[in-house]
Order: sequence, then structure tokens, then C-alpha cells
Amino acid sequence: MNDRLFPKDTIFKEIFSKGYFKRARIRAQRRKSLWNIVLVLFALLGIGVSCYGLFQLSWRVHTFIYPEHMGRFNEFWQEGISGRAFISSFLLIIPLFFAAIPLGLMFANCIAWCIPLARKTFEKEAKGHKFTSFKESMSGLFKFSLIIVPICLILSLIGAATLKNLK
Repeated sequence: MNDRLFPKDTIFKEIFSKGYFKRARIRAQRRKSLWNIVLVLFALLGIGVSCYGLFQLSWRVHTFIYPEHMGRFNEFWQEGISGRAFISSFLLIIPLFFAAIPLGLMFANCIAWCIPLARKTFEKEAKGHKFTSFKESMSGLFKFSLIIVPICLILSLIGAATLKNLK
């Protein structure tokens, strides 16, 4: 891999080295404030909004390719769908969830960072724990999103392009 994009001492090395889950559990135990619950709620909101936005984008591409499907979204993924249409529909929608995860997490971090009390709490909890500061976590999420989002968007666009029949 590119050492400039993914330096040797990064979260990727951390994740793929022996003992990762034990170290992750130790890092997770430092999160004791109620702000962490708010952060999870922001993350769920961010993932949901990202999923919805990415799906709207893919559906618009689909209806651009197949204009006869415009206004027929209610026929999408109905009972009795053919195997081919199911595979294309699955490919159109499911990868978007995986693309939305890093985007939603980055959204949550940004919203939490904008709340001074939350930011101060998270900075305090991150002290002494590698890869947990705002800058480090956002950098890792951004680099991860550079890989996962394009792959998932391509898969979704393949699904959008191959969904010739909604049934």
C-alpha cells in the first residue's frame, strides 16, 4: 500500500496486529461520559442520513438510465421480484449502507466537536490513547472512506444500471 496515504504506524496497522480486540476493549473502557450516548445517536443519525442521500443519488442515476421507472419507486423490491431484479436491487441498495458508515461517523464526530462541552470531554477521554483524538479518528475515517465509499458507489451504480425490470 501507499506509505504516504497509509503510513506504517496507523490505525490500519493497529487493527490488523495481534491483540487488537483486547486493546480496543481497553480503549472503550475509557468512555464513561453521557456524551458517548449522544455521540452514538449522532452516528446513527449520520449513517441514516448518509444512507438516504446515497440511495437517492443511486435511484436518480437509475431513473436517468431507465426513465420509465420514474415515479415507480413503490414497485421497488416488491413481493414476487425475479432473481435478476433482486440481485440488481440488492446491489443498488446494500453497498450504500457500508459507504454510509464512515460518512455517518465523520458527521457524528463533527457535530460533537461543535459542542464545546462534548469536545472537552472527548479530548480528556482521548488523552493517552492512540488513534482516539478528534484529528486521528477523523483522519482514519477519511482514509477508510477513500477506499470504501468509491467501491460501494461503483457497486451501487452497477446495480442501478442493471436493474432493467422492477419485477
